[in-house]
Amino acid sequence: MSLDLPQVLPQMQDLGRAAAHRVEQLAIKLPQAVETFRQVALMNPEQLQAGIARAGNRWPGAIPTEEPLDFIASPPTLPDQLKVIGADGSQIYPDRHGPAFYFMINIGSIIIAHGSGKPPQTNSRPRIYYQDEYLYDQNQGAITNAIVDGWRDAAEMGELARLAEGCLGEPTLALLDNGLLLWLALQVQESKRRTADRILRAYLDHLDRIHQAGAALAGFVDRPRSTNVLALLHLANLPLEAINQDTLRANHYRGLTDRMLFSQLLSPGQRSSRFTNASPINRDFQTAGHEVQFFYLNPGGEGQIVRVEIPCWVAEQSELMNLVHAGIFEQCRATGGFPYVLVRAHELALITYVERRNLDQMLRRSLLHHGLLPRLSQKSQTKKWIGKRRRHRL
Repeated sequence: MSLDLPQVLPQMQDLGRAAAHRVEQLAIKLPQAVETFRQVALMNPEQLQAGIARAGNRWPGAIPTEEPLDFIASPPTLPDQLKVIGADGSQIYPDRHGPAFYFMINIGSIIIAHGSGKPPQTNSRPRIYYQDEYLYDQNQGAITNAIVDGWRDAAEMGELARLAEGCLGEPTLALLDNGLLLWLALQVQESKRRTADRILRAYLDHLDRIHQAGAALAGFVDRPRSTNVLALLHLANLPLEAINQDTLRANHYRGLTDRMLFSQLLSPGQRSSRFTNASPINRDFQTAGHEVQFFYLNPGGEGQIVRVEIPCWVAEQSELMNLVHAGIFEQCRATGGFPYVLVRAHELALITYVERRNLDQMLRRSLLHHGLLPRLSQKSQTKKWIGKRRRHRL
């Protein structure tokens, strides 16, 4: 056995002790945050906007929209006919120790036609990326896993666009198991910038297609760790002349999350006010006509609060907003708090261990068929030996 559990045990005990202390501290802070939220809701919106402007472009907060800060909406009535689309993806990352350098993305999707009596339509769309244009950056360096994640995100949005275009003229809700902002653009090195820009263009093109198809689009974030609204509360309590990077970092609500805050404010089915995400990447989305807003929702699970992200063209149309709100709440009722279409899309996208072994065998046969001897690196081969728990005498 490689892991020395007796060494781990006292560390685990310390972890549990620290976790219990943290819960005690947060229990003191949470009522204070709720009270501050109610006070900030009464502030002059122009005063809030002045503080946000002074905070600068890198402030990671929530920008209020035209809805009052303390606005709460109950779930609208679900239409008699509604198509709900879900898409999710999984991937096999490139392995420089493997017999060939490639990566794979598999997208699972499902359409449920509420009120039609028809069975769900499911699909799985795998694709292998082996061309140099996908494997190497502008300086001929190998791509990173973050780039693969970016292509997967774009492929998920592309699948939603493809299915939405097949539902023209029908009330349609397209759901993604993630937020809508493509964080890759803020994470990559300069050598990967050209590839990241290419992925971003593809992603935004897919958003255009969904918009043109007339579908409502939403990203569903389960158990979010975001603190954007808490950052707004902290900002609102600072005198305008005292707002700077140091005072903004000294946040009294550190350790709390927006999810904890809205768990005290929302009943099952209710959603919060909409906010605009202040992230710098949202400016690219705004330029393309897809600025991302978000709200918090109680989907009905015990103590559960989720974050829902929507493009501005959904937020601006009450009919699409109602589809998002009512559709997600209905989808969550079947599973206790998570959209059923996303549960099934994940199952369809998942690449199992057995399937990975079958893919490896297919790859080896393909290489042999073309006169190539499939070889693992010595490091990879050694790990396989160790993984089988063999003992070797020296």
